[in-house]
Amino acid sequence: MKTRQPDSYEPDMAELIDSPEEILADEYGVSIAVARRILSDREDLARRGQAQILASVIGLLIQSRNINVQVHALAIAFGMDQLNGAHSQSEIARELGVTRALVSHYVLAWRDVLAGGIGAFDNRTFRKRDSTRKTYAKAATDPILEAKRTKRKK
Repeated sequence: MKTRQPDSYEPDMAELIDSPEEILADEYGVSIAVARRILSDREDLARRGQAQILASVIGLLIQSRNINVQVHALAIAFGMDQLNGAHSQSEIARELGVTRALVSHYVLAWRDVLAGGIGAFDNRTFRKRDSTRKTYAKAATDPILEAKRTKRKK
């Protein structure tokens, strides 16, 4: 069953006994055999994607010259920072003797790696939405704003 009645006190028995294949076959209007193939392909694709992301993470950690900051930033990007007692990027930066900007830089980089090119992983805690990235990039490279910054520095 695709939709659930929010006011219902009784569970939908058909929904409780339907297998994932049957639900998928019903949703897409295909046979059970095709639904099984779709589920299998989905699982294979998910596993391949996870393996690629894990390989990227391991490769970047092996190459890292600043492993402590990288690992803490990875934990933050995963949302696991509070499990280790850290409450903010600033706190981690103080503890490691680096700038908060460096920690933030690595967190954003890890977030991009973990997203694997998929915007669904976008974590708004650390950055504006992906749709606004172009706007911020444009503002950061705008020659008029750059001239104003240079003038202010003088």
